[in-house]
Amino acid sequence: MSQPEILFLTRLGIVYGLVFWVGGIAHLAFAAIPQLAKLENIADRTRLMGGMMKRYNPVAWTAIPILIASTTYLTLHSAGKTPLPIITLAILYTAAVLDFLHSFILGPRAASGKTHARTLALTVARVETALALALPLLIAGLL
Repeated sequence: MSQPEILFLTRLGIVYGLVFWVGGIAHLAFAAIPQLAKLENIADRTRLMGGMMKRYNPVAWTAIPILIASTTYLTLHSAGKTPLPIITLAILYTAAVLDFLHSFILGPRAASGKTHARTLALTVARVETALALALPLLIAGLL
């Protein structure tokens, strides 16, 4: 495979990851979760959120490794010019770890009704959202 073809596939992987993972986070943060917060019944909120996450997580966890692999590859080919590639990877890896914690540990605990887990899951989700929303601009600086 030629270098231009590899770069094209790398960029395609980045677009895919950003659209499906970061786009999904943006939708959850700015549309779905605020709308769910209007529901008075906590059990309904929890049930609906759980249903959304069961559909979203497989999509996100397909996109995350593709985004990590593509961005890492691109970074290895642009390293040394500025600190931006290292900063981008640090933010990407941190957001992915936070997403893992939220998706597989804290979220399920919060859904089971544990108050402390709910508070911690919300905090982790907020930090993850802020980091993930910075990724499109950071990655654009690598292209």
